[in-house]
Amino acid sequence: MKRLPFLIFVLLTAGGILPAGQDKGPSIAFDSIAKNFGKATEGETLRHVFKFTNKGSAPLEVISVNASCGCTSTLLSSQKIAPGQSGQLEVTIATEGLNTPEINKTVSITSNDPRQPQVILSLTAELVPEFVISEPSVYFGTNPRGKEVSKEILVTIPPDKAIELVSAISTDENVTVRLEPVAGSSGKKVKVIAVQKPTAPEGYHFGNLVIKTTSKLRPELKISVRGIVVKGS
Repeated sequence: MKRLPFLIFVLLTAGGILPAGQDKGPSIAFDSIAKNFGKATEGETLRHVFKFTNKGSAPLEVISVNASCGCTSTLLSSQKIAPGQSGQLEVTIATEGLNTPEINKTVSITSNDPRQPQVILSLTAELVPEFVISEPSVYFGTNPRGKEVSKEILVTIPPDKAIELVSAISTDENVTVRLEPVAGSSGKKVKVIAVQKPTAPEGYHFGNLVIKTTSKLRPELKISVRGIVVKGS
């Protein structure tokens, strides 16, 4: 009779039944599969570490890690995780140039876990711009040579941001640019005034308006500029 419990244990083990809490074969288990950063400033780099454990009885192998966007990079601690051991995946999101009020990115993890071969991790945030630019570019249109054409773009700085616009230059030699603070805005609203020179030669011209700022996240703002000059009447 004393040998009966031992025989039952041998039969259960041979039949593939494992102790409670441990799966047969590799088994990936994440502490969390979602991260909400809350509010983030545009230009900020967001980082989060997802931790996972191999709760199975065989080595876990991470086959691939794929991000949904080129702005998202990943760093895996190890591709192979022994039973009972843990690993981590660091995810980094570069928010500069993301012209959207919300960030919704995913990272897919493919492993040799037979029950869960793919896990989708999600990362979200509300993106708050340091500068609100009324137009992403300046287009003068088609104009005859000898005509001066002026365009304005308004840059607004949120009240809680202690940053300023310092200077502006044009990489297009046919365009001049200047900054003009809006009266009564305490420097929080600034007009960017671009002027196509009357001496601009016939043809297509293009470049950027480069605005220097005191921001550490966005020390430069670039606004594309272009136009077409045709023969005057």
